Amino acid sequence: MGLFDMLTNLFNSEEYKKNPVSQNLTDGQLAAINIGAINAEQTGYFCDSMKTGADISEIKENPENYCGITDSFSAVDTLDWLLEKGHRVYFDIIKGLVSGKATGIDGSVPESREKERINEYISNLEDTLDELVEENFLSQKSALANCSIAAWDMGRMVTVARCCCEAGYISEENAWSYINNAHIASNKQYGSWKEFACGYIIGRAMWSGSNMSLNGIMAIAEGLLQDDESPWMQIEF
Repeated sequence: MGLFDMLTNLFNSEEYKKNPVSQNLTDGQLAAINIGAINAEQTGYFCDSMKTGADISEIKENPENYCGITDSFSAVDTLDWLLEKGHRVYFDIIKGLVSGKATGIDGSVPESREKERINEYISNLEDTLDELVEENFLSQKSALANCSIAAWDMGRMVTVARCCCEAGYISEENAWSYINNAHIASNKQYGSWKEFACGYIIGRAMWSGSNMSLNGIMAIAEGLLQDDESPWMQIEF
């Protein structure tokens, strides 16, 4: 039994939930929404609409717990950070070192708090490299030097934008702007859903290290890439 078979229901039993009210989204809009598909499957959100299908308390709770978002200011601040910097800033500093292609980090890190964070991310990646290779999200250790985790930032940005829109922190127009920008940035960086999934998983591994949640998210990604009912199988990247 493979990883997907064992862990596909780790977070939610119902896959690829659709909004019962037709949204008449274009293929481009569906593709943009599904830049956030891994996170949407993890949280049980609709895969075909701006609305998530969750109740308002959950919609507000998740952005607050994970991003500190409680109002319009913090919503825009977080979304702009994900769009312009995100965790890929840290990854780009350490990927050469972890891959074995460099003897140190790429650049200086003056603040002690940032040093602690970077050391944690280095440790997380080192702990998960074998698993990433084994599960085919990374071809080999040295290949990490040429990877990007933009997918990790863009995927989360889509989910955060949807939640912030439903919570009333940003307008639907602004939410679509962030979501479309996530799609554009992802298309510039990757050539397929598979490449995108690898970037997302590597970013998640850097952020949290090896645990059952990472295994479950890998399983979600595998399902999205393989299941005929998956939105990734229905639309072009």
